Amino acid sequence: MDFRYRIEQDDFRTSLRGFLREHPCAPRTTDAAHDSRLWKRICAELELPALHTPPEYGGVGATLAETALDFGELGRTLAPVPFAATTFAIEAILRCGDDEQRETLLPGLLSGERIGALAASGHRVTDACAATVGAKRHGGRVVLTGECTAVLHGGSADLFVVPALVDDARVRLHVVATDAPGVTVVGLPSFDITRPVATLRLAQAPADALTAGSPDDIDRVMDVARVLLAAEMLGGAEACLELSVEYARSREQFDRAIGSFQAIKHACAEMLIEIDATRAAVMFAAMTAAGGDELRIAAPLVKAQAADTYVLCAGTAIQVHGGIAFTWEHDLHLYFRRAKSSKALFGSSARHRALLADRAGL
Repeated sequence: MDFRYRIEQDDFRTSLRGFLREHPCAPRTTDAAHDSRLWKRICAELELPALHTPPEYGGVGATLAETALDFGELGRTLAPVPFAATTFAIEAILRCGDDEQRETLLPGLLSGERIGALAASGHRVTDACAATVGAKRHGGRVVLTGECTAVLHGGSADLFVVPALVDDARVRLHVVATDAPGVTVVGLPSFDITRPVATLRLAQAPADALTAGSPDDIDRVMDVARVLLAAEMLGGAEACLELSVEYARSREQFDRAIGSFQAIKHACAEMLIEIDATRAAVMFAAMTAAGGDELRIAAPLVKAQAADTYVLCAGTAIQVHGGIAFTWEHDLHLYFRRAKSSKALFGSSARHRALLADRAGL
């Protein structure tokens, strides 16, 4: 495989990076759920949520590789927008919804008029024993009862895609509107103050089942989410390295730039080595997403690798910067918070390596 982006992909990434530079870094408060102005521009001007959606549903028709580039650039700037949450919901509806559900639900999500959220945080969503929400028929329709925790941008979501255990002991995805009866959303304290989370509580809440998808399709939705999250973490790790190199060049001690000291050189070199390996893994996973078997192996691998790389780079960058990195005004604590919270999302690195071993038959 040629691990190089095409010219048009590089141009697209450069354009998006220039666009995001015009906006300040992520806020240091969770008072605002997200930057609504930036979100509207991302949806209306750049059409990022619609990027790899097929044209017949109002999308651009690009590949997952382009969407992964989006995630990388947004992760680089810690853009406070519900892009990840909405993209995961869109992928779930595309993969598991029927034509009528796609035509009804997707336009609002693609335009940014509605915000979606995938209410799944574990690493085995299709495991019936791990289900926290149950689905039953009541009054001629499906109702959900249960609770989902740590839902990304749950406080801003207009609809949720919820995995629920149905009567035949299988897990299916269901769409629940936030304003439906029996739905309660409670904000949670978030370690990552640039990305709010919430608990979704359902008490016989009416829902529409996404019946066109199988358990394998649900697994694919989660695998795509893992790959895109890995791309976002890669972007954050690259930002940590760039901040460290820039600081090492300008900060002087003993009449020398600290970048000339061996300890700083080794720290930055270690970050670069891990980032290069993670970049190759992310590119491979994104470019081979059309192949089911390859994605099943690549997704848990790249999620674990990117998470460990991001945590390493964020922690090392703090050490390179010294005392200034521990101040509230500096951005590095935001990257460290994002690294730690993203590592826990969908399960730890150890759980993903165990999932990889199971899928590989080891």
